[in-house]
This record gives sequence, structure tokens and C-alpha cells, in this order.
Amino acid sequence: MYFSTPSLTVIMKSNEYFKASNLGFSYPKEYEAYVSLHKEFGELRWWFIGSSEGLFDIAYEMVNYELRSSVELFPFAKSSETNALACFDRAGKVYFVIGTGSLKNVDWSTRLTKSNVKDWYKGVLAGEF
Repeated sequence: MYFSTPSLTVIMKSNEYFKASNLGFSYPKEYEAYVSLHKEFGELRWWFIGSSEGLFDIAYEMVNYELRSSVELFPFAKSSETNALACFDRAGKVYFVIGTGSLKNVDWSTRLTKSNVKDWYKGVLAGEF
């Protein structure tokens, strides 16, 4: 009898931490390393939304459809204290979504962003946000 092992790609696409892969998003390598922590971290107790089943789908729908973001965003972390979401754009830049106001006409150039997940993670650990 022959048993095949699912490829890493199949495992990743079914894993809550990598749900945006199903939407054609390629996660940064640093993110892949950070999700292995599986815990809250940083001054404001951030956690990866993949640790809660179904939350990626809810957050993605909220940010992109309900709040109508002008940039497609892929949520990956949430702050327990501020309810802020940290989201990737397709290039891996990190955007912060705070509150439930429309994002349709937001000037993202004036909003807090980080150039990559490594800078975001350093900021979280330093208590910057």
C-alpha cells in the first residue's frame, strides 16, 4: 500500500497561519519563522490571527469588503489591547488597521506602516505599537 505525504504547499494552504496563500499571496520568510512562536508577544500583547480558526477569513472580509480598503490587505496579527490589525500588502509591507471606519479613501501614505514584517516585529517587541 502506498501513502503519499502532502506537500508543504498543500499543508501551508490549509494552515490558518497561511490562509492568504489561497489568494495568491506569498508570505515573507521571516513571517514563517515568527509564527512558530504561537504565543502573545510584545508590550501590547500581539498574537498571530492564525492561532484562532476562521479569524483570517473574518478579518480579511472586514478589511477588504466591509471597510473597503483601497489596498488589498492580508491580516496576520492582532493586538489584544488595541484591537489593531497588522496586515500585509502584496509586496509584504505592513499596514495597521485600527477601528472600523471606512478605508475606501484612506491616504495610506499618511498612515503608520512598516516596510516589512521584521521591522514590524522589532517595533512590537520594543513596545512601539
